[in-house]
Amino acid sequence: MNAGNRRNQPTLRQRFLAAVRSGELGKPGEQGVELTIKEFKAFFPEVNRNYQGSFLSAAALEKGRLQMTHTQYVIRLRKGVYRVHPDVFKPSQGAVQ
Repeated sequence: MNAGNRRNQPTLRQRFLAAVRSGELGKPGEQGVELTIKEFKAFFPEVNRNYQGSFLSAAALEKGRLQMTHTQYVIRLRKGVYRVHPDVFKPSQGAVQ
């Protein structure tokens, strides 16, 4: 893929959020949609292995923070398990794509 084509491709963040919103990725639980690193890696096998391992941890909210941002929209529950922030599913969060 050349650099010219990358501009037309959705980012991994956009693809991740679309998959979660559509129900293709993650499992609904009592507190919201949860997923594991293993599920993430299986869903995005074409992504660089190093990036696969760091994507969710980089998107995790810092301890003590509750409000999501455009770069932080998952909550780490325990090693390898994350919950998608509920605001991701609100229509008013269209900017977080």
